[in-house]
Amino acid sequence: MRRKFFIAILALLVMLFVIFPDITGNGAENGLLLWFNIIIPSLCPFMIISTMLIKLNVTSFISNMFYPVFHKVFGLSRNGCYPAVVGMLSGYPLGAKTVADMYKTGAFSQSEAQYIISFCNNASPMFMIEYIGVKCLGLGRPALMLLIIYLSAFINSFFEPGRHAEEVCESSGGNVKKNYPLMEALDESILSSAITLVKVGGYIILFSIITELLQNIVATNQIAQLAGAGIIEITTGGEVLAGAGIPLYAKCVLASAFCAFGGMSSVAQTSGVIIGTGLSTRKYVFAKLRQAFIAAVLAVIIFYFV
Repeated sequence: MRRKFFIAILALLVMLFVIFPDITGNGAENGLLLWFNIIIPSLCPFMIISTMLIKLNVTSFISNMFYPVFHKVFGLSRNGCYPAVVGMLSGYPLGAKTVADMYKTGAFSQSEAQYIISFCNNASPMFMIEYIGVKCLGLGRPALMLLIIYLSAFINSFFEPGRHAEEVCESSGGNVKKNYPLMEALDESILSSAITLVKVGGYIILFSIITELLQNIVATNQIAQLAGAGIIEITTGGEVLAGAGIPLYAKCVLASAFCAFGGMSSVAQTSGVIIGTGLSTRKYVFAKLRQAFIAAVLAVIIFYFV
């Protein structure tokens, strides 16, 4: 049944692409520029270095540094601290990719891997502060948006069953057998990162086209446009939100919810990088929806007083 539903959606999209080639072209161009100008420069260096650290099996230094705090706050094992740090600093979908890469080495259990991607895979600090906080909302204190995302992730972690997971190969950092030479690790890291970035670019372009179609021909109501754009892709959703004729207070609440969820584009990106691991996209979506609700409640409270 679900397969037939997706086939029907794809058939509808193909029809819309043929009927509205100009709108489709504009959406594809916007998605391509977003991917080339923003996503590649911000994610590519993180991906290469992070993958190299995993292949060279030197993530233990960072894990040991953050373990005392992250174990108490998030209930993480020692090996689980590294992907949590990477996810919080880099943004979608690098947190999930790091979890998937380390889980494949046996660094932690499946339950902990599922738990980590539920809260560490968030929008990057620069995106939340500079793009959402300053460009889209014009806030005097844009760091509040980042605070809401991190705080909602922290609260959301208490609802996940993977907290306080057992340590797995703590001393070795996983079951990595191969001793990678430096240049081989670099070469494979660049190739792996390039493949992931191409996947991310494809998802961004596709969802940018869908958002463009939504804005131009599907929804004429502003509320529907706002909700649709924010749920589909948060970058475009931020642009639509910035031009909406609603109070700033409401914009902040909606932006917090949209960014905590990440949009269907980030869900698709995350699903793409965890393929073959056995991790559940459905559980991830439920966790992000819950985080979106928590973020909206926090935004209501925080921005009311600010």
